[in-house]
Amino acid sequence: MNNLVVAILKELRSIFRDKKFLSIILFMPLIIPAFIIGFGFLYDSIDSNDGSTIGVNYQMSEVETEILKSIDKNIKTEYKTKDELATMLDKGDIDGYIILEDGKYYLYIDTSSTKGMTLSSLLNSYFEQYNNYLAQNFLVEKGINPDDVFNIVQVELKEQAKDGINFFTNFIVSFALIYLVMIIVITAMNTSTDLIAGEKERGTFETLLTFPLTSNEIIGGKLLAIVVSCITSSFIGIATSMPAFMYIKNNTETFKDLSLNISVNTVLLSVLSVVLISCVVGVLSIFLCGRAKTFKEAQSKVSFLSFVSMIPMFTNLANTSSDVLYFIPVANGGQVLNDLFLRDFSTNNFLIFVISSIVVTLVLLVYVSKQYRDEKALF
Repeated sequence: MNNLVVAILKELRSIFRDKKFLSIILFMPLIIPAFIIGFGFLYDSIDSNDGSTIGVNYQMSEVETEILKSIDKNIKTEYKTKDELATMLDKGDIDGYIILEDGKYYLYIDTSSTKGMTLSSLLNSYFEQYNNYLAQNFLVEKGINPDDVFNIVQVELKEQAKDGINFFTNFIVSFALIYLVMIIVITAMNTSTDLIAGEKERGTFETLLTFPLTSNEIIGGKLLAIVVSCITSSFIGIATSMPAFMYIKNNTETFKDLSLNISVNTVLLSVLSVVLISCVVGVLSIFLCGRAKTFKEAQSKVSFLSFVSMIPMFTNLANTSSDVLYFIPVANGGQVLNDLFLRDFSTNNFLIFVISSIVVTLVLLVYVSKQYRDEKALF
């Protein structure tokens, strides 16, 4: 036991003495709160409705104006000729304009901007409602009840979103959690390449094998040192993310109802998840680096782990999910954290994650330990 403690302390000293790796551990997590605040205000500006200005070349009726205001009460209108409206759009004085020619409406909108896309959707809704209004009046004139035509199918939306969770909240929280896993991966990748491949290149690994340490103590010390580094880095990210979430909650309209699923159980399970993710990533990094002959080769071998950690992000963007993901090491970490804070938590899926993580860690730990029982580990 004493030898293991000595091995851990030796590896931790080498990690925290290296300014490059220390900067990764201490400063990489700060990207998470920066992302939360930056994208929080960006999404708020997209979601907030400060009103658009549109131009028209005809006089809108009172009914048309009321329908338009019912869709967006802040919208403003400018009455000009077609040529004047085209010039105003080029100058940015209006966000789009409507031209009525020969009984047909033409929409001119710059859809390359977010505001233009929003205005396009708004005006399409306006014309749909205006068309329904005209159709209902036509049916009334013909003595037909409009409800018999327009209300055949009754639809009522029953929102199932959790309190404080909307599309923007879901995306920003999910991305922050997945990036937390990526930080663990990046920390493990950099520390393991130095502790394994770096020692081989410097020739210090040969000296380490002469110490009165078993292979289990050597690998155990390196793994635990990597895990401590990963946990330290992730906890810095978590500690700085909470104030960032509170900041956008208090300073943006979009996230004013933000309410994360934080409880004693959630905290304990998330801590356990971070520890297990760190163990899996750590032992995988040691395994891959141990099969490399040079530092650069080790870096290339472990780099694919960062892509694996991003799988949950791609599945979230595609709005797809699969239970198979909980069996995939590293990738299941981001999925479980998303379940804890955003989705309905599944005990079965969490147990799959725990058991698979422990099995992968133990199997690879035994295998790697056998690799370092003699001088063959040097080559």
